[in-house]
Amino acid sequence: MLANTFVADAILNNPDQINKQMADRQSFGIIALDSHAQVKIFNAAEARLSGLSADEVLGRNFFTEVAPCTASRLFRGRFRQGIQDGTLDAHFYYTFTYRIRPISAHVHMFFDPRKSPLFFIFIDRIIQLYEDLG
Repeated sequence: MLANTFVADAILNNPDQINKQMADRQSFGIIALDSHAQVKIFNAAEARLSGLSADEVLGRNFFTEVAPCTASRLFRGRFRQGIQDGTLDAHFYYTFTYRIRPISAHVHMFFDPRKSPLFFIFIDRIIQLYEDLG
């Protein structure tokens, strides 16, 4: 069972207030997507965790161009279901494998179009699964 969210209630209650500056002040990854999965916000913590810069990912499709390892039913499927249902507030663990060593993370996907048109992916609890032995 996953612990409660690592995202402050003030953020979840006011996602329309999330901009680059506010996102960059957070210690966990924040990725915001539009309904077409184009990256609109990619914060500094996520850049450190992923090894990708905001310049590399902004405006690109998250599931096909930025992190193809997330193009699964478990991850992209939740995004699609949230768009279809018009809401989403889900927690799960996911192992990211694209461009980096496998990393397990606590993911919180959040979408409430009454509060923001953007779909948020919050990422925390990064655990490197394999040590670099070289």
